[in-house]
Amino acid sequence: MTYLGAHQASVNAARASSMEALRAFSQRQTERDMQSAEARAARGLVSVSTSGFAALPTALRWAEQCITIDRPQARVTRLRKAVGVGAKCLLNLGDGVGENNVMVTLTYRGTNADWRPRHISDYLRKVREWFKARCPGQRLKYVWVGELQDGKRREDGQGRGVIHYHAIFFLPAGVSMPQADRKGWWTHGFTNTEKGRAPVAYLMSYAKKADSKNVGGFPRGARIHGVGGLCSIGAAIRRWALWPAYVQGNASINDRFRPAKGGGYRNDETGEFLASEFAPTGGGFQSFIRVRTTPRQIEASGPFSWVHDAPATLQ
Repeated sequence: MTYLGAHQASVNAARASSMEALRAFSQRQTERDMQSAEARAARGLVSVSTSGFAALPTALRWAEQCITIDRPQARVTRLRKAVGVGAKCLLNLGDGVGENNVMVTLTYRGTNADWRPRHISDYLRKVREWFKARCPGQRLKYVWVGELQDGKRREDGQGRGVIHYHAIFFLPAGVSMPQADRKGWWTHGFTNTEKGRAPVAYLMSYAKKADSKNVGGFPRGARIHGVGGLCSIGAAIRRWALWPAYVQGNASINDRFRPAKGGGYRNDETGEFLASEFAPTGGGFQSFIRVRTTPRQIEASGPFSWVHDAPATLQ
């Protein structure tokens, strides 16, 4: 089977699955409507147009249960959550972290045509190698975000729209970060290294600049954020923050839920499965309809641990 044939088969299967979910949803709603109408009639009540949502046709209720995913906006939301939570965890869960912060900016001298996916990862690998030799046995802690130049500081106001990176490194006291230019860590343009005094605010100022209108301007395949050096607790908190609400309401930071094949989340340790609350309504996986509401064990307002969880340890 060709790639296009396999893709079309996948789309057809998703469409068939979603239609089956729609039919099941319609049947359940119709049964509930009939039961509600019978109960109201038994009490001598008559439904009128102002009696509320329950008297509306099931078709209208479908519309209320449908959502459309804005992929660029979803990417921006994930960036802000991951960067904000990651930076705060590095600051709050480390010993002495936050006293010796270094801000590094990495730019390109050319255009996005000069960008390659490995550039940022190669740079970070070289920094880790230096840090390992400088501080044996310690974990390099950092957060970075990608940004597009907007030209606000140029006289002509025209931005080049070229990707560049901002990174914060949380270094041990007394350790100085060498200039990337002098070390040859970044050969694609220019770098700037300076002392960081408000690392979380610094990074979030750039994360807030990203929005659904400009996130599509990044080179295809570009990562736009990253976090490194989190301890086991910090990684668990960050993972929890990126879960959907129906998983957050049923899992603590110590639960090992991961996306399951075909949708939903599965606990790697216990095998517990939480089915997705939405099913796709067609090709593209952008439009979805609610097919269930998963009961929450807790209305979680932030990362938490169950009382019976084993005491967490920093690793």
